[in-house]
Amino acid sequence: MRPRHMLPPAWHLLPALGFIGLAACTSVPPPVQPIEPPHPVAQVNLAEQTLERAIRATGQRPPNLARARSLLEGLLAADDPDARALHPYARALLEQLGERQRLTTLNERLTEQLERSTAALEESEQRSATLQRKLDALAEIERSLAPRGPAPQR
Repeated sequence: MRPRHMLPPAWHLLPALGFIGLAACTSVPPPVQPIEPPHPVAQVNLAEQTLERAIRATGQRPPNLARARSLLEGLLAADDPDARALHPYARALLEQLGERQRLTTLNERLTEQLERSTAALEESEQRSATLQRKLDALAEIERSLAPRGPAPQR
């Protein structure tokens, strides 16, 4: 075999031509068709979005109960089939909101009552302490006025 530099000039192109020839023999694969999911993703309808917004409004800190109530009442007023399917859930949530608002109001009223009772107790304790100091002062005056010896008979 002759050294590479001694080969005719076209010989070094032979492997490249072989690869090009092999590449030309292959066929182009068919275009790939996108595979659709077996169950198409359903779009969330407007009634479900309204219900979700109402639920999110109740979970905020602080909760926006008035907004949730208005969304649920609007959902109950809607007459389309999607909204009617959600009416039982909306009624249940509306009932829970009413109970939550009632309990919140009751809690606020009881908290105010507790604060008033606490203030009255503190005031009563202060009066009691003041009266005890006055009693102690009177007892001390009484002891200082009493004779030290036997009481004189009349």
